[in-house]
Amino acid sequence: MESFKILLLIAGSISILFGYLRFLPDEEGNIDLNNYRFTGGLGLVIRGTYKGTHDLLLGKISSNAISALALYVGIILFIIGFKI
Repeated sequence: MESFKILLLIAGSISILFGYLRFLPDEEGNIDLNNYRFTGGLGLVIRGTYKGTHDLLLGKISSNAISALALYVGIILFIIGFKI
């Protein structure tokens, strides 16, 4: 049971990291290091999650929607991993 819990937590971490890192690059694949250095790109992540959630609710599949879904799946896996 303990190894299943660890597996869920690792899968949740990877999913959250995948979703977080997909929000940071711009259309050309570049990351603005000045923005990332001081805030960790938190504004980009919050805005991207909002737009992605909006797209998910409308039924659109965009890159923001996939990233937001990855964040939500990671959070759910974390909750399940800590509950068992």
